[in-house]
Amino acid sequence: MNKKLIVLTGATASGKTKLSIQLAKIIDAIIICADSRIIYKDFDIVSAKPTIEERFDIPHYLIDIIDPNQDFSAGDFVSEAKKIINNTNKNIIISGGTWFYIKSLLDEKALPNCPINKILREKLSTYSNSELWEKLNKIDPKRASLIHQNNKDKIIRSIEMCEALNMPISEYIREENDIFSANWYMPSISREELYNRINQRVDEMINLGLYDEWINNSKKYPNSKVIKNTIGYKEFYELDDGLYKDRNEAIEKIKQHTRNFAKRQLTYFRSNPDIKPIQTIDEILRDIKND
Repeated sequence: MNKKLIVLTGATASGKTKLSIQLAKIIDAIIICADSRIIYKDFDIVSAKPTIEERFDIPHYLIDIIDPNQDFSAGDFVSEAKKIINNTNKNIIISGGTWFYIKSLLDEKALPNCPINKILREKLSTYSNSELWEKLNKIDPKRASLIHQNNKDKIIRSIEMCEALNMPISEYIREENDIFSANWYMPSISREELYNRINQRVDEMINLGLYDEWINNSKKYPNSKVIKNTIGYKEFYELDDGLYKDRNEAIEKIKQHTRNFAKRQLTYFRSNPDIKPIQTIDEILRDIKND
């Protein structure tokens, strides 16, 4: 069998990690984690990071590679993932739910090369959401029309890219990307079962010490935006701000926000014709054997 590239994606708590590890053992594969939180050190509980025991004998890549106060873009993910893919003779499983990472890696068109501009970001962060959106609307109205005014990070990144390219992003002609042929799969799961798993997972996270992990990371990385914008952490900040009456209400909000996020993921993944829903590993094995 020639080297295979398999994408195993889906909503949070749908069982991607377990399936990818089981599959990797069967087909002698490495795993590239496509997750915007697993990349961070110290995000062990909040990201449901595979344990050391789960990773035993299966090489996992792009886990624990940067601190939470460092920037990491989809372009960074693509660059790192390409190095791994091109330097292994093993089968490869890309496992994760951060769709933009996977899309950027496997899209026919490459991302623009726009490095992070920290000075510009610091300046733009002082503007209000509406002021930022108006600024983007002046330089790239087409791009602005696709972004909600409250999505401050995305607006700032769009302005940053426009300045780096010296033109509107919407007018930029993207170059051809390296083509990696992949088989795409997602665990088939009902919304009701997914929500039950999410509620159980949050309870498990709390029992494992999620609150203490947040305390430690908020002290260790006090200026980290990613901590303040991560479901499972941001609710404890909101608890401190008086938005909730007690910790139990904050925990219920973590469950609610995670379900809302998973609903958006599930809706998108189910609408994507490239992704084949599967219930067992045998379905994947039969599929790649017939390629």
